[in-house]
Amino acid sequence: MNEEVSDDKYISLICNGEFDAIPDFKIGELFESFFDNINYNVIKDEKGVFVDFTGEAMCDDKPCNIIIRFKVDNNIETFEIAEIKVDDDILNECEAIDLLEDIAYVGGATLEDDYCDGCIDGDCSKCALDLDEEDDNEDLENDYDPDDDEYNDEMNNYIDDDINDDDDDNNDD
Repeated sequence: MNEEVSDDKYISLICNGEFDAIPDFKIGELFESFFDNINYNVIKDEKGVFVDFTGEAMCDDKPCNIIIRFKVDNNIETFEIAEIKVDDDILNECEAIDLLEDIAYVGGATLEDDYCDGCIDGDCSKCALDLDEEDDNEDLENDYDPDDDEYNDEMNNYIDDDINDDDDDNNDD
């Protein structure tokens, strides 16, 4: 861990960085367009260096507090999302992607069309999130089994429902 590196360097890495799913848009600018009462906090511990972003937003027409924890690599060159909380609830990967889509939309961006298609097939290497499976957090749904027909049916229904909701929203115009 780099004790001599200033907190500002870690925060700058996040603010000036981009999500893989939202290229050409700085994270700091996206967050400023979506959140109120923004704050960044650097945490250095035995597990590494983390930058906690906190901000307030509207969630289902109610105010909520959101924390996005970024894990910074040892070379201070890259980062990944370690966890996202809305109020006290840890988001699973699908919920986190939905939040990132909302942030992108308000910031004038969109997630790339095929960005997380791979997640459905069990390969999330393209996803913006690399949620740490070692956290042993039961709320995270990282137990994908490609041979689990019940899970695959549920996921297909979820996707179909989401697509139908989007179609309904587009037809309201």
